[in-house]
Amino acid sequence: MRPWGATLTLYWCPNCNVPLRQRVCSRCGGEGFKVNVSEPGDARPAFASDLSLIREAMLLEFGSDALYRELIVSGAVYLNKTPHYDDMKEVISGGTIVGRLYFDPSIYAWRWRLNRVSAPVALDLGLIRAFRVEKAKPLMDLGPGDREGDQAVVIDNSGKPIALAVVRRGRYRVQTIFKERVGEIVRKPSSFNLFEKCNALWVRSRLSKAIKHLVIMAEKTGLPPVVSYSGGKDSITALSLALEAGLEPTILFNNTGLELPPTLKNIDTVTRKFNLKLLTASAGNKFWDSVNIFGPPAKDYRWCCKVVKMAPIARIYKKHFPNGLLAIIGQRAFESVDRSRSGAVWRNRWLPAALNISPLQEWDQLTVWFYILQKGLPVNELYFRGFDRLGCFMCPAGNIAEYYMVERNYPEYWRRWERVLIKWKERLNESDLWIRYHLWRWLNPLSQGRRRLESWLGIKKPRDWRLLYERVSGLSITLDSLGEEHYRIRIRNRQLSLDSVREQWSVIADAPPEKVCSDNSNGDCVLTLRKSGNTITVHPNRVEVQGSDARETAFDVLKIMVRWSRCCSCGSCEIWCPTNAIKVKEGRPMVDPRKCIGCKACIEACPIAEVFTERLLIPQLLNNPKGRPRRRHSFILDLQRSARRVVSRKAEPTLENLSDFLDFKGLRD
Repeated sequence: MRPWGATLTLYWCPNCNVPLRQRVCSRCGGEGFKVNVSEPGDARPAFASDLSLIREAMLLEFGSDALYRELIVSGAVYLNKTPHYDDMKEVISGGTIVGRLYFDPSIYAWRWRLNRVSAPVALDLGLIRAFRVEKAKPLMDLGPGDREGDQAVVIDNSGKPIALAVVRRGRYRVQTIFKERVGEIVRKPSSFNLFEKCNALWVRSRLSKAIKHLVIMAEKTGLPPVVSYSGGKDSITALSLALEAGLEPTILFNNTGLELPPTLKNIDTVTRKFNLKLLTASAGNKFWDSVNIFGPPAKDYRWCCKVVKMAPIARIYKKHFPNGLLAIIGQRAFESVDRSRSGAVWRNRWLPAALNISPLQEWDQLTVWFYILQKGLPVNELYFRGFDRLGCFMCPAGNIAEYYMVERNYPEYWRRWERVLIKWKERLNESDLWIRYHLWRWLNPLSQGRRRLESWLGIKKPRDWRLLYERVSGLSITLDSLGEEHYRIRIRNRQLSLDSVREQWSVIADAPPEKVCSDNSNGDCVLTLRKSGNTITVHPNRVEVQGSDARETAFDVLKIMVRWSRCCSCGSCEIWCPTNAIKVKEGRPMVDPRKCIGCKACIEACPIAEVFTERLLIPQLLNNPKGRPRRRHSFILDLQRSARRVVSRKAEPTLENLSDFLDFKGLRD
């Protein structure tokens, strides 16, 4: 795992029984002790729904809630995410980690994992059995067990607990050897309302830096402020901070068509409460239409982001903010490793019109939740129903526990997605495990995450990746090297329309194609095109290119042929074309050669070209399931710089004022 770029230290005040982000408590002046939570240390308060899950897990594990009554201190319980193959949270009660709440996909239920603090308590209560050994060793076999995941305490000859054993494949095996027990549960009355008083310096510094950041960026750029609002806790905090900074932002909501009802309700509530203008970047039914083309999205095959997020948002930007905008985003460093390494100001290469800023980059969840509760902000009710993450309810980046919560609370939504999975399961000849354990979250069957989960399930033999890619794409293709700078792509199981090349030739060639048809009964035809010394020959079932950069040119020809037959009408090509040369008509990308300058922006922006083809077809051509490393598209970076220069002149990009762009591409002549 890559290391976190930013981490937090969690302290605890023994006098106030409250978590500290600073060593010394501002309320009582006492020094806090360190709580050794897992990185990045972004703990949050446990809500009533979380406490219910903890009690539910203990009842399932031990048949009694006696352990709950012994360990859980009212008003002083917090949760911290920790690495796990699905979902696991450290439970902090009274300043001590008393165990872990985790989701067990094998039985679709939340369970409780004991630790050095809770294991002796469970043993004293008679909830678990004990094994007596002289010395515990990792993975020591202690004897047969019944239910997978059941636990027992290992004690030494004096009766002292020294390890935790867990049933793994029918045997109790030592999993954790206890270190010396340190610290006791602080059992004083407590409340999260004390957080600000105990962390005054921390809270004031986060608040002042956030507001200062917003004011300075707004004054420096002079761009209209827009809060990218998702309906989540960080979004509502960023919006409130923008108002505190004296800004009057527009609210932009990206409705992917995959949002749960409370999120849509929250959008309406927030808009009315603050009386702000709302813009909705709506994807409509685009996801449900496109999944029939692409197949289920995956961690390594995220076509959905381009179709239901990037394209609708870019369309809104282009229509309402032609001269740019200041996008205020509720991003925090402690949400992911990538975000921990991100700055507080950046641009998205696909949405360069927006200068993105995050006033919450240095905020932790404790500070966010205190701010929300102190201000009485209308927070999404899903957080109080056991949901940690909001957004698309079946996002492939999610875990099984999250899908379980959706199915449990919104069964009609989950059934719709399940019907899609059943259809694709049959098409791909997958087993029921593919749906039950959500193996669809990985396209590449050899990916580490999928193999780890399959190993846990006892699936030893990985799928044939090439056969899988052929079934998802519906195309079986190969690449032949015919000599130096001479390549041929063969489509073995079907023919593609030559109209795809006739209507898009200016993207890949200098002149219209020459057509030659044979005199045989089949009436076979071939198109010949030329581009900068390259000779391109296109048949319905093969592409042949000879000349400089022949392989890459062959890939581009394949992309425009595939997108002709698989176009999902997302409009990305139209949005990104700098000369408005391409239009999607009746599900076909039509290129006007009089306007086209051959920049290939439409290829690089197209999800069929840059996701479907790159992830399903290029791997077949290269005989590598991972395909090739994601390219950093130089064109997009050039276009961003060009667009910024045009914006600085307060002029909308048109064919007449593209001299900056042409300079960058060396196309002025």
